Amino acid sequence: MKLHLVVPLLIVVALLSAACVPVTRPLDAARDAGAMRSVILTAFGDSAGTFGETQPFLQALQDKVDRTGESAFCEGVYEGELSGQPVVVVTTGTGADNAGPCMQELLSWYGPRIKEVIWSGIGGVTPAVGGIVDDTGQRRSGATPVMIGDVCISALTWNWDLHFSSVSDWRAARAEGAPYDPAGGWWPMKNSDGSSDVLGFDNVQQFVIADTGLADELLKAAAQVTWPVMDAGVQAKVEHFFAPDQMRPVHVFDYTQCAEVAGNNFWHGAVESKLARQYLASLISTAGLAQVQETDVVTFSAMEAAAWMSVLARWNAHHGTQIPMAVIRGASNYDQVALDATGSPMAGEDGRPLTAMADIREDFKEAGASFAWDNAAQPVLKLFELRSSR
Repeated sequence: MKLHLVVPLLIVVALLSAACVPVTRPLDAARDAGAMRSVILTAFGDSAGTFGETQPFLQALQDKVDRTGESAFCEGVYEGELSGQPVVVVTTGTGADNAGPCMQELLSWYGPRIKEVIWSGIGGVTPAVGGIVDDTGQRRSGATPVMIGDVCISALTWNWDLHFSSVSDWRAARAEGAPYDPAGGWWPMKNSDGSSDVLGFDNVQQFVIADTGLADELLKAAAQVTWPVMDAGVQAKVEHFFAPDQMRPVHVFDYTQCAEVAGNNFWHGAVESKLARQYLASLISTAGLAQVQETDVVTFSAMEAAAWMSVLARWNAHHGTQIPMAVIRGASNYDQVALDATGSPMAGEDGRPLTAMADIREDFKEAGASFAWDNAAQPVLKLFELRSSR
């Protein structure tokens, strides 16, 4: 065949072959073409919605599409609708090392199609507003009790892990009769006004302060929730610290009163709780939300907020966007061992004083977790319900 006939024929064949190849789009583009979605983050739970922080959302999710198999960093990704509102319910996996990369992947997937990000989960809580003991370990008179199942709706977080500590200073505090005062033995790598005198930590996200608009909407939704009543198992857990006549219904703390002080080391203890409240009070005051002291606030001991909020804050700053974020925590346990009248740890089943680890293990065995994750989810579910009725 002559060359001038071969070339046009090859072009035709190539065009026909190309037409037979399926046209595909990157997953990112496919997602970006969809509706704006609210992202609901949780740490743990199974895909069937039978347990965990994800459970209340997966049980209510309509038109569920499981995209978990496409994710390298999230344990579960489920698209669908809540009260007719497009959402993606995500199980990040427990801890900062899971929550941060998962949030980063979600941003690469959905990017500008993310309407907002809400964390819903559980955590250890200060037993009483401002702490239940003073520096000497004596019970504070008139301290306002915090119940298992209480809820915190916040717009900021402090990174517990990013500080220096000195055991010798702690020992000196004990010798001076103030064993529960961490002052002098601890200090942050960055102050709550953003200043730092630690070389090389200028870009460290010691804390994140978000706009309060989304938290305000969640607080309004929480005010319309019908809260469940404590069962006997949860009451028994509260009674480690408080008398039966001090029991009360679920209370919601706002961002002038509470926040998650996030740490991968699962901090637990009266000293740690006091330090966390010092940091949080400083952050709330510096953020201009309220002028508070450590005796005014409640901290939640959990692991993820500083990681995923830091990722989202950096994304917002880089892209000049303002994707709203908020954190909801339900109190599943107390963040310290119950103390007797002398300030000593209460005895465990073996008659010996409980250590922090023994107390954490007891918390895992006792009731409270499911009550807490159900309560944490209620303001979110009510939020979408209210939006759908507008």
